[in-house]
Amino acid sequence: MYLGIIVNPQARRNRAAPDRAADLRRIVGPWGEVHETASVEDLRRTIKELNPRTTHLVGDGGDGALHWLINEIEQCIADPDRWPTFVPSNGGSVNAVARKARVRGRADGIIRALATAAEADRPPPEVRLDTLELDGETEDGAAFHRLCFGLAAGGVGNRFYERYYDSPDHGRLAVARVIARSFGDYLTSKVAPSRVKTPNYASVLFTPTRARVVIDGEEVPTRTHRLLHAGAIDLRIGGPFRLFPKAAQPGALHFQAGEVRPSKIVAQLPAALTNGTMRGEGIRDVNGREMIIEADGEPLSPIIDGERFVGVTRLVARAGPRIRVAQVAGR
Repeated sequence: MYLGIIVNPQARRNRAAPDRAADLRRIVGPWGEVHETASVEDLRRTIKELNPRTTHLVGDGGDGALHWLINEIEQCIADPDRWPTFVPSNGGSVNAVARKARVRGRADGIIRALATAAEADRPPPEVRLDTLELDGETEDGAAFHRLCFGLAAGGVGNRFYERYYDSPDHGRLAVARVIARSFGDYLTSKVAPSRVKTPNYASVLFTPTRARVVIDGEEVPTRTHRLLHAGAIDLRIGGPFRLFPKAAQPGALHFQAGEVRPSKIVAQLPAALTNGTMRGEGIRDVNGREMIIEADGEPLSPIIDGERFVGVTRLVARAGPRIRVAQVAGR
């Protein structure tokens, strides 16, 4: 075993801990390397340097950190079977992939457990996780490509994440606050519309996304979507809140698209966040093989594994490669 640990010094948590990399080097000792990468260019260069000797690649962060590691590895190594084992360290604002892979403990404990395993030359057990492969185009005609676990291309999920990240903390209380604010604003708009300030949580959350959507060759019969999501694995955010339950089994992709009235969203949202599905005549909430999304008017600004990308006009979501993730229990 040999560890490659990537630290982003610009991350909010690390800006408050300028000695983070040095602390991790003391934990890792001779069993790996710790690198700070302040930009995508730094990360790409570091991944290329680490590639020949690293067996386990650790992102000192959450879902976003893991997302960037996977996508940069893909640029270096064409064959996914030759990719290193990935380790999300539970150090981000959203750690849904680590939870899915049953990575336990805090970041320092996880990295300490990896160093102990490397010293004993006993790699931790692994699980293989499905990914979603996104290919498309941006508004300037450039090709767009990402590997990911979850996509909120538009609609409620996309705008919910935007409000979720506005919170200084990220967990079940932040989710509850977004729900409460959205409910409150929506009810105020119905009971006392003169008191409503625009924009507010409800007006933003329930604004539909315009797009043409085709799932497995069948066009969704609406160009407005308050649901526009895709997932390769089932995920939990903020504790009990569940996304993409129909992707719980290996090889199953979960697609959601279509239109539903705000009143029905309000009525179903608490249950939808715990069971991951929403009902309605205008909704496609299905397992599928391919989902095509073409922006109708404004370009899309999809949130992909918690990272926002702007100016996307077309996306095709299909099954991506399966990756190895180490199951580590930190002390």
